[in-house]
Amino acid sequence: MPVYEFVCGSCDRKFEVLVRSSRARISCPECGSKKVRKILSVFALNTGASPGGGKSSCGSCSPKPGGCGS
Repeated sequence: MPVYEFVCGSCDRKFEVLVRSSRARISCPECGSKKVRKILSVFALNTGASPGGGKSSCGSCSPKPGGCGS
């Protein structure tokens, strides 16, 4: 089930929704308007490089291959 980002055409609020069906009727959680538009989502991409100069991303395990920082 994908998570989509929407923006409300009435109050301009941006929000995310877990969409269970392509027929789901999405409404704004702020004002209740059904005048919403799906927007382009930015997603995280694992490039293989670990943040922090070789440290693992969680800080508690090995950055070596097979560890959570790899």
